[in-house]
Amino acid sequence: MLNDDTRVVLLTLLAQTGFSLGLAGLVAIWSPVAGFSALLGGMAVVVPNAFLAARLLTPRDESARALMRSAWLGEIGKLVLTAVMFGAIFAWVRPLSVPAVFAGFIGAQGMLLGVLLLTGGPGPATREELKNG
Repeated sequence: MLNDDTRVVLLTLLAQTGFSLGLAGLVAIWSPVAGFSALLGGMAVVVPNAFLAARLLTPRDESARALMRSAWLGEIGKLVLTAVMFGAIFAWVRPLSVPAVFAGFIGAQGMLLGVLLLTGGPGPATREELKNG
C-alpha cells in the first residue's frame, strides 16, 4: 500500500504526463510542430520531477540530515536537468514552436497545484514520524 506522500507524488507525475500528452495530442490536430513542441515542454517538467521524486522516495538512512541531503541533491539535479532539457530543445529541435514549448511547460507545472488542491496534499507528519526522522 502506498503511503500518502508517495501517492501524491505519483499522482502528480501521472497528471503532468497526462496533461502533456493530452495537450500535445490536441494541439497536434492543428499543428504537428506545435503539438510536438508542447510535448517537449511538458517533458521538461516530468523528467526532472521524476528525478526529484526518485531521490526523495528512495529508502535511505532515516535521519533528518540524510533526508535534507537527498532533498538538496534532488532539487539541484532537478534544476540542472530542466536547464539541460531546455538547452537541448532549443539547440537541436527544428522546427520548433516556442510558445507551445512554454505552454506545455507551464501547464505541466500547474498540474502540481491541481493535484495538491484535489487531494489535499500530503498529510501532516504524525508525532511518531517526527520522533523517528
